[in-house]
Amino acid sequence: MAAKALYLLQILSVVIGMPEVETVSVNTNIGIINGLEEDVTFLGKSSKIHKFLGIPFAEPPIGKLRFQNPVPKSPLEEPLDAFKHNNVCLQMLGLLDSKRLTYDEDCLYLNIYAPERKPEDKLLPVMVWIYGGGFTIGFPDMYIGDHLATQGNVIVVTTNYRLSVWGFLTTGDKIAPGNYGLWDQHMAIKWVHDNIAAFGGDTEKVTIFGESAGSSSVMYQALYPGNKGLFHRVIGQSGSVGNFWVTNEKNSENAKHLGALAECETENSEALVSCLQEVSADLLVEFVTNATYGLISYPFPFLPTVDGKFVTTDPKHIFDKSDLPTEVKEIFSSLDIISGVNSGEGSIGLSPFAGVADAAEFSPNKTYFEETLVPLMIKICLGENVPRIATDAVVGEYTNWDNPDDYNNIRDEYVSMWGDVSFNTDLYKTLDKHSNVSTSQHTYMYVFDINPEFNGFLYPVPRFKKLRHAYDLPFVFGFKKPDQLEEKFHVSPSRWEERLSADIMTLWTNFAKTGNPNSPEDLGLDWVPYTQKQQHFLQISRDMTSSNVKQRWNARRANFWINLLPKIITSAVCEAEKCSDHLNRGTCAKDQKCSPSP
Repeated sequence: MAAKALYLLQILSVVIGMPEVETVSVNTNIGIINGLEEDVTFLGKSSKIHKFLGIPFAEPPIGKLRFQNPVPKSPLEEPLDAFKHNNVCLQMLGLLDSKRLTYDEDCLYLNIYAPERKPEDKLLPVMVWIYGGGFTIGFPDMYIGDHLATQGNVIVVTTNYRLSVWGFLTTGDKIAPGNYGLWDQHMAIKWVHDNIAAFGGDTEKVTIFGESAGSSSVMYQALYPGNKGLFHRVIGQSGSVGNFWVTNEKNSENAKHLGALAECETENSEALVSCLQEVSADLLVEFVTNATYGLISYPFPFLPTVDGKFVTTDPKHIFDKSDLPTEVKEIFSSLDIISGVNSGEGSIGLSPFAGVADAAEFSPNKTYFEETLVPLMIKICLGENVPRIATDAVVGEYTNWDNPDDYNNIRDEYVSMWGDVSFNTDLYKTLDKHSNVSTSQHTYMYVFDINPEFNGFLYPVPRFKKLRHAYDLPFVFGFKKPDQLEEKFHVSPSRWEERLSADIMTLWTNFAKTGNPNSPEDLGLDWVPYTQKQQHFLQISRDMTSSNVKQRWNARRANFWINLLPKIITSAVCEAEKCSDHLNRGTCAKDQKCSPSP
């Protein structure tokens, strides 16, 4: 009753100077925030939503706060009119560049989409969205929460965080340990925990969810003990912490490279950071955007790193270990998790960084696949000094032996290879670890497997019909178009795509409410939890029934990357370094200097 009375006092509707536009005022722990009340219609259902846009959750990370952890926002001195989206974080410009966007270092803002509710209604579950973009591009305002919030009757929060050099520059020591973008996410989640009740949100039912780098981000947050009690469930779409593109072992080298470009001292970390804090934002944007400066690579040059505080274990191997660190295991095991991928994730390999200059004309022959494309993939994903036998093993695994010379078969296998190495393998590692340690047994896997009809989203790839990387996003957000990128995103779904979107929003919000995607609104799917032994997953398709719950998707190739290929590489390294037979048991002969791992 106290919470209901408080909500009654906090929500006040007043008419502002424009007809049919109303505001709602909320009294939070930092002060009064004014938002807009608007009508929302999806699949013929009309609702009202309260939108609070551009709320600052941290002090502007500028000047001496550049390359530092975020500082909590001071209390508001006067009511805040949260009527429009705020600045986009500085980043590598290109795909998301638009004249309707304002880029600035002062960018630590979040948005809240809250369905209209009566004071006597129960508090609503909360879903906090963290966007993707390789930790290098992106912003929250392209994900409009209107449809998801009203369709699922949940509060949706979208948040910004620093990207690229501003979010992840590190000198490899305490002067600039890195991961400021992850700390930004953590502070936004903490802000939600401290203030969301004023908007009608239930602090005991908070789910964080994200896609691509956002999916990796929510997994990073799920492994950080400092988040204990701040959220309870996680949905990861196409990404985890072990993916090769999530970390860059040359982070500190890239910081020195940047310093040299800016004519800074590079051998003294304190001098380097102090100098880079004085470099103009425009010049930093130029350095990370213009390829001639040598700071455009894949993986991207500024990414999360082991900093000893937020990330204490090498993320590439954290799920390989027999057990997690005690505090990490405590939080990770307490969470409910959904994680999955799209059937066409490997389309990211149809890009220039992977050796494909023109996706429309890409028809590789067998020789080019074996001698150029696979070695390049090995170099990008596994590193420089990988034995040749690894290339041979990958070629053998990704050859269609029914017709190995067919161009279409080679192209399809190439795409499958990129999907497996980039996303699918670490999906299994994450799910296996969570299902083994989970205290709730709420671990769920999905594969989004459709041939979409809508077009105009991102860049089309001719002849590629499967659901590409990031093409699940319109479904999760109900095909709500961001006004700022209207000229770039013309998404026109068919009727069945809209209905499928409604089902996905139901599954996601069911999970946010109960930890079980099957309840409270039953779609008749009986989505079975994932276990390492049974490996159940939901195949998300056009017309879903209980027969869409299947087992062991792509399991052979997951095993190839997780178990077989590492053993092949280790054996090759052993042979090259003349290791003793003891190596197979994890030891080396005393008179040999060999390593049991590549």
